[in-house]
Amino acid sequence: MPDNAGPLTNLPAPVSSFIGREAELAAVRTLVGGSRLVTLTGPGGAGKTRLGLQVAAGLADGMGDGVWFADLAPLGDPGLVAVTVADVLGVRQEPGRPVLDTVVEAVGGRSLLVLLDNCEHVIGASAKLADALLRGCPNLALLATSREPLGIDGEYVFRVPSLGLPADGDDAAAIRASEAVRLLEDRAAAQGVTLARDEKTAGVTGRICRRLDGIPLAIELAAARLRGMPADELEARLDERFALLTGGSRAGLPRQQTLRATVDWSWELLTGAERSVLARLSTFAGGFGLAAAEAVAAGPDVPAAEVLGRLGALVDKSLVQFDRTGTGPARYRLLETVRQYAAGQLDALGPAVADSARVAHRDYYLALAEAAAPHLVAADQAAWLDRLDAELGNLRAAIAFSLIQPDPAPGLRLATSLRVYWRARGHAAEGAAALRALLDAPAAQGATLPRARALAAAARLLQQTGGYAIAEDYCQEALAIARTARDDYLVAELLRVRAVILLRQGQPGAAQPLIESGLGLARHLGEPYLTARLLSARAFAADVEGDHPGAARDAAESARLFRQAGDRLGVGQMLGNLGYYELSAGDLDAARRHLAESHDIARPLKDRYSIVHTTFNLGLAEYLGGSPDGARAWFAESLDLARRMGMRAMMAYALIGLALASGGGADPGWSARLHGAADQALADLGHVLQPLEERLAGLDRQRLRAAMGDVAFEADYAAGRTLGPAQALAALGRTDAAAGPPRVAHQARPGMQAERAGALGSEPDAAVLGQAVTVLSPRELDVLKLVAQGMSNPDIARQLVLSEHTVHRHLTNILRKLSMSSRAAAAAWAARAGLV
Repeated sequence: MPDNAGPLTNLPAPVSSFIGREAELAAVRTLVGGSRLVTLTGPGGAGKTRLGLQVAAGLADGMGDGVWFADLAPLGDPGLVAVTVADVLGVRQEPGRPVLDTVVEAVGGRSLLVLLDNCEHVIGASAKLADALLRGCPNLALLATSREPLGIDGEYVFRVPSLGLPADGDDAAAIRASEAVRLLEDRAAAQGVTLARDEKTAGVTGRICRRLDGIPLAIELAAARLRGMPADELEARLDERFALLTGGSRAGLPRQQTLRATVDWSWELLTGAERSVLARLSTFAGGFGLAAAEAVAAGPDVPAAEVLGRLGALVDKSLVQFDRTGTGPARYRLLETVRQYAAGQLDALGPAVADSARVAHRDYYLALAEAAAPHLVAADQAAWLDRLDAELGNLRAAIAFSLIQPDPAPGLRLATSLRVYWRARGHAAEGAAALRALLDAPAAQGATLPRARALAAAARLLQQTGGYAIAEDYCQEALAIARTARDDYLVAELLRVRAVILLRQGQPGAAQPLIESGLGLARHLGEPYLTARLLSARAFAADVEGDHPGAARDAAESARLFRQAGDRLGVGQMLGNLGYYELSAGDLDAARRHLAESHDIARPLKDRYSIVHTTFNLGLAEYLGGSPDGARAWFAESLDLARRMGMRAMMAYALIGLALASGGGADPGWSARLHGAADQALADLGHVLQPLEERLAGLDRQRLRAAMGDVAFEADYAAGRTLGPAQALAALGRTDAAAGPPRVAHQARPGMQAERAGALGSEPDAAVLGQAVTVLSPRELDVLKLVAQGMSNPDIARQLVLSEHTVHRHLTNILRKLSMSSRAAAAAWAARAGLV
C-alpha cells in the first residue's frame, strides 16, 4: 500500500479554484529548485500570495522538514517579523537574546522551505531575516512575496505577470479561454451571476479584463460588482477610473496605479457608512469576530446595531472575507491590499478619528483579556485559552499601539491580564518582554497598584524563563507598593514568587519564612486558591530540604484546592509536582501514576509549560526504573519543547537527562560534555540543581570519571562548559545522526514479520508483538496509536501538543525500529497488536 503520511506543512487550504498560471508555476518551481531565495514581486493584488502557495504546495513532498507559511501581512511592527517566523517554525524566544539568532540556530541544518508572504511593509526586517537564514541555514530555501525585491545577495527576482488576456479581435471562444476571463467568469458564478456566452458579452468581459490589466484582485472586485450592475455599465465606469492615475513616481508605478484605481473605484461605490466601517476595520491584525467588528467599527455615523448590515454588504462586495472555520465561530478578515487602502482612508480622516478607531480596537482587546483572566484559572479555561490563541495577532497589535501612547496604563492592564495565557501557551518570553517595555515607559513609573500587578506578572514570567535577577528586582518594587496599599493578596502572591526564585537559586532557608508569611495572609483572607499556590511553594521547599513526605502532602492538598476551584492547569501542575516528589522518595509506581495523570491533563489544554516538566519527569521515572531508552525519548521531547519556549533551565535539565540515559554508551566523553554544558548553563542563570537531579548527576559523573579516568573526564567536562546550550544542542543533533539506529539490527525481524502479517491479513505471533512493543518508547507508542486511528501528522501534533517535526521524527523512528516501509503497515500492525 502507498505511504499515506502527509507532508509537514501549515499551508492554508485553498477556498477557491486556482485558474491558469501554468507557465508561471513551472517557471517558479524550476527557480526554487536552483536558487535558495526566490522573490515574487509585483503590485498588490497581482496574485503573488496565491501563486506562492500553489508553488509551495507542489513542493511539500520534496522537503524533508516541511514547507511553512509565514504570513507577515498582519504585522505593524518590523520587530515581529522574526517572532512570527519563530512561531510558525515552533521556535520560542529566549529573554535577552535576539529572536533572529534563536531562529537561525534552531533551523540549523534542517531541510525546509519557508514562504515569507507580504514582505513589502516590513521590507528591511524581512531582508535581514532572509539574509541571516540563508547564511546560517545551508539547507533552507526561501520563497518570498513582496511589492519590491528584498535586495540581498543570492536573491532571484520573479515578477508575477498579469493573467493571460484575450487579444483585441479574438472570437468568443478565445476570449473565454483566456486566464483573466476564466477568472472573471468563475468569481462571478461564485457571486451567483452567470455571464451570457454570446459574442457581445464575451467582447465586454474581454475589454473589462484588459482594462484591469489582468490583475486578479481587480478582476475579483469587478466580479463582485456584477451582482449590482450589468457588465457593459461596469466597463463604462472603468473607463473613467483608469484615467485618474497614469505614470508618476516609484510610488505610482503603472501596475500600482491600476490597482489603486480599481480599489479607489470600489471604495467610491460604497455608501458613506460602508466606507466608515471598512476604514475602522483596518485596525484589525488578522481575523476578527462579529462582536469585535461591532465594537471597533461603530462610530458617530454608524451605530453598533447597524454594523452587521454594513459588514454583510462589504462581504458581498468582496472587500471583507468571511471564513467559516470548522465548528468554531465564523471569522472575518480583510485582504492585505484592501486593509492597507482602508488604513490610508482612516488616516485621511484625521488623527482624532484614526486614533479613536485604534483606541476602540485596543480597548476591545483589553476588555477581552480582562474578561478572560478569571476564566483562565477556572473550569472553562481551555475554551478561553483557545480564544486568546485565535486573537493573538490582535492582542499583539493592541499592545504595540499601547507602547506608543502617552498613557501606558491600558497596555499594562492588557499584558498583565494575559499572564496565564503567556505562560501556558509557551509565550512567556514574549509576555515578559511586552511587560518590561510597558513598565519602562516614563508615565508608568508611579507607585500604583496596576504597576505592582504588572511587575508581579512580569516577575512570574521571568522566573519561568530564567530571568531571576530582574524578577527579584520586580518583586521587591512590587512588594513595597502592595504593602503601602495594604493589598494583602498581592503581598502574599509576591512573597510566593520571591520564595520560588530563592528556591531556584538554592536558598530554601531564605524562602521558607516568606512562604509561611504568605500562607498566613492567604488563610487570614480565606482565599483557598491563593493558599493552593503557597502550598505548592512550600512543597517545593520541603523537597529541596529532603522532606519528601511533607512535600507530597502539601502538593496533594494544593491539587485538591485547585480542583475545588476548577483550575485544571493548577491541578495538572500539582499532580506533576507530586509525582516528582514521589520520585525523590523512591515511590516509582505512585510517581508514574501521578505524572501520567498530569500529562493527560496538560496535553488537551496545550499547557506547554507543564508538558516540558512532565516529559522530563517521566524521563526520570523511566531512568530510575531501569529503562534508559524510554528515558531518552522523554528527555529529548522535553529538550525540544524547552528550547522552543526559551526555558533555559529546563534545557539544561534535559541535557543532564540525556547524559544519564546514555549510560556512557560508546562515547562516555560525550556524556561528560553534556554534563559540562548543562552545569555551565545553570551557573550562568544562577540556578541550583534540585537535590534529586544533583544526586543522579553526581553519581553519573563519578561513574564517567571511573570509566574514563580523571584527566579524560575533566578535559571533556571542561570542553562541555565552553559549548553553551545552543552549541550543545547542535552537537547533540550531529552525534545522534552519526550514531545511527542503536540496537535495531537484531530486532528487525519481528517488525518484518509483523508487516508481512499485516499485508496478508493474518495474526502475528504474540511473542513477536511483545518483542516489537518493547522496541518502541512510550511516546512512539502514543504516536503509533494515533496513526492507527487514521490521524494525520498535524492532527497528532495537536492531540499530543508536539511540533509536526517531532511527530515526523517519532514516526520515522517507529518505521525504522519495526523495519516497516509504510505508515499503513505500521497502522495495521498496531491494530493487530491491540493498541487501538
